[in-house]
Amino acid sequence: MNQAQLERFVSYLQTANWLVFGPKELPKDKDELEEISPFIAAHLPAGKAKTGFTLIGRITRPAELALDNRLPFYSFKRFFVPDKEVLFEYQDTALLDKKTRHKVALLGMSILDLTAVNLYDQVFEKDAYYQTRRRQLLLVGHSAVPEIANNIFERQYEEDILEHLPFDIFLAEEKRGKFKVFSGSLKGQRVLEHFGYSDYEHVQFSGPVKEGKIDARLDRLRNRLKKHHNPQIWEELAKKCIECGKCTLVCPTCFCFRIDDKPSLGEKSGQRKRCWDSCFYREFSEVGGGHKFLDTTAERIHFWYFHKFARIPDEFDFMGCVGCHRCANVCPVGIDIVKVLKDIEEK
Repeated sequence: MNQAQLERFVSYLQTANWLVFGPKELPKDKDELEEISPFIAAHLPAGKAKTGFTLIGRITRPAELALDNRLPFYSFKRFFVPDKEVLFEYQDTALLDKKTRHKVALLGMSILDLTAVNLYDQVFEKDAYYQTRRRQLLLVGHSAVPEIANNIFERQYEEDILEHLPFDIFLAEEKRGKFKVFSGSLKGQRVLEHFGYSDYEHVQFSGPVKEGKIDARLDRLRNRLKKHHNPQIWEELAKKCIECGKCTLVCPTCFCFRIDDKPSLGEKSGQRKRCWDSCFYREFSEVGGGHKFLDTTAERIHFWYFHKFARIPDEFDFMGCVGCHRCANVCPVGIDIVKVLKDIEEK
């Protein structure tokens, strides 16, 4: 597939009633950026608007799609697990479903963000709300990987990893503007064929798999966290951390949520919402009677690292971190996961 065919493919998706999202250039005008995302405008490192991150946004023109190795500021998490989601509304004893569901195509997902989807699919395997949304998504991967600064486990694209990534279509860039196309699902095959493109190779998904040299480091980290706990690491970090939770907001593998019940002023009616939550928030671990299982900043930071590098690997047999470095990029006090992991291994 060449660049012209790719642009026609994007146009086809739009005419086929897909809402198309993907990486696009950050606006250079500060006012325009603030209008799109005040969070990004406030926390983007100096100079990044011109040379660093891209932003995942609605693609209205095919030329807007930026397929390169720059890391989008946010991950694609909100398309899988929305920051706020109405699960249901109720009236008397009846549950009301008033949702309007759209087909959404996510273009340009790197292997890092596709790896995060493996975790979502495991965690929310039996979640009907997640599964309904998941069926409405078309995942189009891209082979470019971020530079090492935003790819701390040095993940690289190789054709033999495709069978372990959850995608519908994958674009492997062979040279500038020229892509080898793979399908990874029946949905992907049907979309390509309806578009009129048949020069693709099918890859059968065989599930997540351990990843070579990344595993050796994961085993070291898990062993250190479980058997050689060093409280000094977390006490030192606690002196800096302000518990803002920004790292969990941008992290593609943070999936913690809370449930909010919103009864209306009317009789016997209301709604239930699911909202993102963060283990850095003081009320996160609070239970009836006011007891908190995570009572100090040090305990909360340790909990976050233990979850990603010990508990998730124990439960799902792969790492709970994709190495995208987004957490460090937004931390207002400069806590860098690269240094913390080094401290865990060496101290």
